[in-house]
Parts: sequence; C-alpha cells; structure tokens
Amino acid sequence: MDKSVNKNILFELFSGRATPLQKKLIEQWLLEPENRELYYEWLDEWENQFIQILPNTEDALQKSLQKIAQNEAYLTPIFVEPTPNFFQQNFRWLAAAAVVLLVSFGVFITRDYIFYKNYQTAFGEIQKIQLPDGSQVSLNANSALKVARFGFGTKTREVFLTGEASFSVKHTIDNQRFIVKTDKNFEVEVLGTEFNVYARQKEAKVVLNKGKVKLNYTVGKKAKQLTMKPGDLVTFNRIGQAKVQQIEQPQNYSAWQEHRFVFEQTPLKEVATMIQENFGVKIEFRDEALSQRTISGAFHAENADELLQVISELLEINFNRQDNNVTFFE
Repeated sequence: MDKSVNKNILFELFSGRATPLQKKLIEQWLLEPENRELYYEWLDEWENQFIQILPNTEDALQKSLQKIAQNEAYLTPIFVEPTPNFFQQNFRWLAAAAVVLLVSFGVFITRDYIFYKNYQTAFGEIQKIQLPDGSQVSLNANSALKVARFGFGTKTREVFLTGEASFSVKHTIDNQRFIVKTDKNFEVEVLGTEFNVYARQKEAKVVLNKGKVKLNYTVGKKAKQLTMKPGDLVTFNRIGQAKVQQIEQPQNYSAWQEHRFVFEQTPLKEVATMIQENFGVKIEFRDEALSQRTISGAFHAENADELLQVISELLEINFNRQDNNVTFFE
C-alpha cells in the first residue's frame, strides 16, 4: 500500500479540503484494488464522525459527469492536411473519440463499484454473507449477489441475484420490504422469512421454507403477482409463466448449503446440468438412453469428483474425465 496516502489525507478529501497534489495521490492510490475497500472503511468512519455533512454520492457523480462534458472541448480533434491514408487523416479525431469512450466506460464501471458491493462465488464455492440489516444469505457456487453500499436497511433492502442463493430475512420494526431481484423477469418480495431462489440460464424457481413471500413477475408485457405459502415450489418456464406445486420437504432445495445433494427420481440429464452449474464440469452421454435414467437419495459431496463417483457406483455405470469434460457410458 502507498504510505503517502493515509486516513488524514482521505478525511481532508471527504471534507472538501484536499489539495490538487493530494487528490492526484489518492487517484493513483485507488488504482490498487486492495486500497478501495480501505477507502470505503475510512469513508464510513468519517461519515459516522461528521453525520451533519453526509456526502451526496449521487450528486457528486452527476457533477463529475458535467465536468467531463464541459471538458470535451479539450478533446476537439485538430484537422491536418488530408493524405491518402484514412487513419493518418483521422488519427486525432479517432484518438479523441477513444478518450471520450474510455472516460465514459470508466465512469460507468466506477459508478457500479461505488454504489454496490458485489459478492461472487467460483465453481464449487459456497459463501456465507451477513447483510447490514442482519439478514443471512448463503450464496451457492457460480453465483453473484449485488448489494447497495449506502443506505441498505434504512433506505432500501433490495439485492440483485444471478445464480442461486438461500435467504433468511430479518423482520424489521417498520415492516420494510426485502426484495430479491433477478434477470429472469421476476422478483421476490418478503418481510421476514426463509426461502431459496434459483435463477440460472436454463431454469428459474423459488422454494419457500418459512413465512410468506410475494412474487412479482411478468408474462410478455403483463405484470402478475403470486403469494406463496410454506412448502410451495414455483417454477417459471421460458416465457415467464409460473407453475405452483406443494412439496413435502422444501428444505431439500437448500441442502447445497451443507454440500448435500438430494435427488428424487431425478433424470441423470438434470443431474448433469446441476453439476455443470455448480462445478463447471460439462457432462456428455455416450448413449442418450443413459441420460434418462433416474437417481434418488441424499449424498454429501465437496467437489465434482466425489459426486461423479457416487453416481457411477449407484447406477453401476462408468465415466471418463478429461479436464472439465466428463463422459458417462455403460
């Protein structure tokens, strides 16, 4: 870490008293990823000390965008005498356009990083997360969760999920809604409950363990709502239509938190999809009929190899693995 930037210098920046040299040092210091989390820790500490002058981050962003727009005059291309070569003719114009594009892209990326904290898991990884409002989240493998850095639990309780997660939502005194948004044309709205959300490429579903949740979803351009009760499993088809069914053991759908996999007459083809989503291992079948064989039971597996071995022994079939490609055969 660059020792030239410390808490006192950042406090000067937050108070609006930083010198141009200090601002330049901080700009260079923030290029290192490990310094960014420290930046937000000190920002939070400064905010708690000077509550009467909380920074308006959205307003600051808009002012920065305005300054960029005002400075575009400095990027005006200087035309030179035309030559037969197109790139020589337009080099300065192209360079100016590239600078504007890079600045705009940088502002977009920075904005997302400033306003949201992103959690992401790799294949085979499960992450436990405690949100600022006391709610608990278990993020399954190959998934991502985006949470507001500022005002979570007071101004908003919205999170954005890609993949799969299990939620234990803490009820608030003022009955503030907790909303899980997805990119699958549905969101889950709750007050305090336990549920599992699965929103991956091939399928989307919600399972309710405790409490009550409301699903807001769209079919085509029509907005719809559905209230779930404990034990309900709601699945969404490719056009967004919802199907509700009651299941006896909803907790099985979140057994992955303990590295357990529960199957009930599940076709091997579906098991293969689950293994690919969780461990990044692609499975093929030498015989298509083999993919329709079913498997039942609860199995503990920390990685793909353990689960593949269990399936092989249970169904008395063989498999061959090369890197992340697996073939099942008789």
